[in-house]
Amino acid sequence: MSRKKIYLMFIAASLALSMSIWGCGESKHSADTTQDTTISLAGTPSTADSLTAADLPLNIGSHLVFASNTPGKPVDVSFSLEGPWNFSSGPTTMTLNMTMVSPEAAYSPEEFPDATVAVLSSWSPGVEGNEYNFQNKDEAAWRAFGKSAEKSRTIIYSTPSRAMIFPASVGNRWLESYNEIEDGKTVDITSENQVVAFNTLTLPAGDFDAFLLQTRVSAKRSSITNTTWDYTWFVPGIGRAAEIISEPNEPKETFTSARAFYRLKSYKIP
Repeated sequence: MSRKKIYLMFIAASLALSMSIWGCGESKHSADTTQDTTISLAGTPSTADSLTAADLPLNIGSHLVFASNTPGKPVDVSFSLEGPWNFSSGPTTMTLNMTMVSPEAAYSPEEFPDATVAVLSSWSPGVEGNEYNFQNKDEAAWRAFGKSAEKSRTIIYSTPSRAMIFPASVGNRWLESYNEIEDGKTVDITSENQVVAFNTLTLPAGDFDAFLLQTRVSAKRSSITNTTWDYTWFVPGIGRAAEIISEPNEPKETFTSARAFYRLKSYKIP
């Protein structure tokens, strides 16, 4: 598998609710040198309503288009934890398309019987291979069950991973721990999640009010542990609208170089 394709699989998985940080060109630290993953509260409490299940649509036929940096090439970023955030400019060398389809339209749907939707991630220009992320949602949480791709590549989560809890307000925290299982091989995943701010967000797709979710992800295989910061902006009525992912083992909460930066260009929500 090419370096570029491995990187793309990593990014698509992260954007669609799961991160596996065993990608191209990553440095690896032993478990006893993993960075401190304590998450500090950023900003001030929001006066906005909480984010509810109804605010994050999982409608079959929804289509989101994101501008992205070139896979494998770090990109400069600038952002605060408090906001407001202006991402009207940024990398445009790649485009990520996300389309919500019926699980039956995806690869290996029988492995994910509780999923109600599969998110198809595809890249342009000229990147081969599609990936499907299996999800569902109820009044308590938005969950991911695993992913499948071409050539029989399937990753199953030992327990569902909550990408968001409901209702969610600034200051809410939750911890997820599960295993990613592929061909009998296991990666231990831990994610520390916190809604850190609510403010205005400017994107190529327009101006929005958005909640910022901070996620500190640790992935451990044998004695090797890698960590990343993942910042995701959620817009009520649309869902995930922007995302910045740090380089592996980045020690700082805010940073100036990222492995991934994508911004919503257009969307269609049935």
